[in-house]
Amino acid sequence: MRRGLVAAAASATLAVAALTAAGPAQAAAPGELEIRGGIECHFGQKGSTWDNIWYQVRWMTVVNVGGSTMRNVTLQEINGGSAFAREIKPGQSMSHWDNRAKRWKRPIETRWPGCIPTSISGYTWGDTIENLGNNFGYWSTNIDRPARPGR
Repeated sequence: MRRGLVAAAASATLAVAALTAAGPAQAAAPGELEIRGGIECHFGQKGSTWDNIWYQVRWMTVVNVGGSTMRNVTLQEINGGSAFAREIKPGQSMSHWDNRAKRWKRPIETRWPGCIPTSISGYTWGDTIENLGNNFGYWSTNIDRPARPGR
């Protein structure tokens, strides 16, 4: 009988310990950088100054679409500028809202009058090993003009 009581007490202790013990620690998903960019052609509104009547913007930024903070992130335009961020938290990007200008400021941005065929390309990386499939980007505009219109 004594052995039975000891066995029952041991079983109850193990059951209670199993119920109260914390489960295995769940690590956050790793960080994941995604490059984004584009080329936009803007036409000024009535009352705009002449330098804003017709202009084009090429831009690139990086977004952390993963679950952990990415550190020492670099964004590099091919044959162009680069930008650096010490860290990008999950869901955040290198871009920021400029209240004074009332628009997004991107880390790599080029603006000039008129809209002409152009492109922008670049890549990004950080300290953490990740999927590189979305770390390179290329955007272009194409305005097709036939050699002989109407034929």
